[in-house]
Order: sequence, then C-alpha cells, then structure tokens
Amino acid sequence: MRVQPKVWISLVLGALYTAIVFAIWTINDIDYETVGDSTSNVINGIVVPIGVGAVFLAAAATWLGWWRPAMREDAKAGPRWGVLLPIGLFVYVLLGVSGIDFSSDATKILPVLALGTALVGFSEELLTRGLMLVGFRGSLSEVWVWFLTSLLFSALHGLNLFFGQSLGSTAYQMGFAFVLGSAFYLVRRTTGLLIVGMVIHALWDFGTFGTEATGGKVPVVSGLLLYAIVILTVVLLVKVLRNRQEAPAVA
Repeated sequence: MRVQPKVWISLVLGALYTAIVFAIWTINDIDYETVGDSTSNVINGIVVPIGVGAVFLAAAATWLGWWRPAMREDAKAGPRWGVLLPIGLFVYVLLGVSGIDFSSDATKILPVLALGTALVGFSEELLTRGLMLVGFRGSLSEVWVWFLTSLLFSALHGLNLFFGQSLGSTAYQMGFAFVLGSAFYLVRRTTGLLIVGMVIHALWDFGTFGTEATGGKVPVVSGLLLYAIVILTVVLLVKVLRNRQEAPAVA
C-alpha cells in the first residue's frame, strides 16, 4: 500500500464523497421522492452524482494503493453455513427484480436505472465496506470496523432528508440501512470478495426503483425471506465478531 491505513483517511473519504453527492443534488435540484420517476430524474439524481463520486473513489483507491485490501479479504471468516446469508440476499434481490412489470410503458427507464444502480452498488460498497473498512482496520478492532462502516453507511442515507424525504421515512431508512450494512459487511467477510456485495447492492436498488417505476409488485414470500435474512445477520454477526482468531490483518 502506498499510504498506511488511518481512521482519519476513512472519515475524509466519506466526507468528500458525501459532499460531492450533496453538491450535485443541490445544483440539479433533486427531489428524492421522485428520483426514479423518469429517465431524466435518474440521470440527474443517480447517474451523474454517483458517477462523479465513483470516479473520485476510484482515483482515491488508486492513489492510496488500497485496491487489493479494499476489494478482498486475505481469508474468509465465519462458519460454513455463513454462506447462507449471501445466498439468501441474492435470492431476495432476484425476487425484487421479478417484481418489475416488464410489460409497462415505463420500462424505457430501466436501462438508465440499471446503470445508475450499478454505480450505487459500486460506489457505496467501495466507500464503506472497501476503503473506509481498510482505513479503520489500521488501528481499530474489528468490532469497531463493523460498527463504524455500518453506521456511516446508515448516515449516507440521512442525505435524503435534505432533498424531500420525510423525517420519519429517513429515520426508518437509516435504521434499516444499518442492518443492511451489517449484512453486506458479513457478505464481504464470508465470501472474501467485495464485488459480491456490490452486485447484490446494485440488484437490490434496481429491483426497488424498477418495481416502483413500473407499478409492479414484489412476491409476498420476499417479505418472509427478509425477516429470515435479518435474523441470520444478527446470529452470524455475533459468531464472526466473537471469533478473535478470524480477525483480519491489514495487508
């Protein structure tokens, strides 16, 4: 690594990425509640700001020399049954995508939406479970690494409050984002690869926005699966964080 991991580097990267998205949303006058309503809204509210953020993060990873530790673990963690979490998440997001009404006239938005959500999956995972995780591991215990990466992932969603989302909806989204961030942290630890979380994250958002845009309906079973995923996340998190022998070293 060109630069040794430091906590302050993680915090600066998070602040700069947030500032980039905030500034572009302000310039483009984004209303979060309607960001998925049209192709132009997706471009102005997702593709452009997140795309610029992605370029910034890629440049930062290159300059710091953190690509390898950001993208993969030296060793997988957790019990063998821990693979049920990424599998369960993958099935859940596929159910979400299946909820899209591909016969709707609104399907013209889907190609641009796919690009935008791919950028979201790449950027938010590279920032939180990638670069910030590497920086925190420079001096913090793995419990703090999990907690802070999940907390700051949650805080990213607090931006929506300033762009039209209600306080109640934002608070709920932030709370859920903390749980989901914990699940994505475990996906990285159990598979050893950040890209798995990137793909699941992108498909999650694509299914969510795509279903809303086309007036589709998600299968009822997905709700039951989500409850199972949350329970599995809690159990697996305790298992992984209690095993000190599996604590990763900074490469």
